[in-house]
Amino acid sequence: MISMPESELIDISNPVRVLIIDDDKIIADILKDLALIDGQDRSVSVCYDGVEAINMIKKESFDLIITDLMMPNVSGLDVLKHAKKEDPDILVIIVTGYASLETAIAAVREGAYDYIMKPCKMGEIKIVINRAADKIKLNRENKELTKKLKEVYQELMLLNNSKHKAENIKSLNIFSSSMAGLHYIYNNSMPDNYIEKLQALSSLKEKGLITESEFKTFKNHYLNLLGSEK
Repeated sequence: MISMPESELIDISNPVRVLIIDDDKIIADILKDLALIDGQDRSVSVCYDGVEAINMIKKESFDLIITDLMMPNVSGLDVLKHAKKEDPDILVIIVTGYASLETAIAAVREGAYDYIMKPCKMGEIKIVINRAADKIKLNRENKELTKKLKEVYQELMLLNNSKHKAENIKSLNIFSSSMAGLHYIYNNSMPDNYIEKLQALSSLKEKGLITESEFKTFKNHYLNLLGSEK
């Protein structure tokens, strides 16, 4: 079994990091409570200003952002753009009471995960948040699996290349060290000295360059040659 270094593995047990942004403190706190109801494995931060949110996104890492659309100075769409720029994999849910087809299209175009219109039922918001958290966990698991598969594949390729390299080196060593002897044995221009050639065969066998069976085959070959010459 091939093991991976623990430091290189993706820790899927880390909590889902959530950032909630709304200039209405009451709504922001309600969203925080909803995000934590079914999420023992979630870490939730809250801010009440778009500018502060962008600064937090630049400094910290988040998996999920839930932001109001209409806020002073910086809108939810601006937050969405900055978040996606920092991390393309981050999920962003837009919540707004000023819904329109144009803003919905703009949010989707910028990569929003979902778009919730006010007034909305708390249960509906909870479902959307849970679905987003499940997607984040699944993405983590897929990334971890992909990383492991790549590392295993690379290790197998290295082992395979090392095996072929060793076999090639062994083959080259056999031919380079025995080529002169084999050439001498088979070269008809050399004197037909059976004893000398038998000694060369014995030397190759002792070095492990030919097997006992091959030695006997060569020996029988020369015995047959000597017999045909008589």
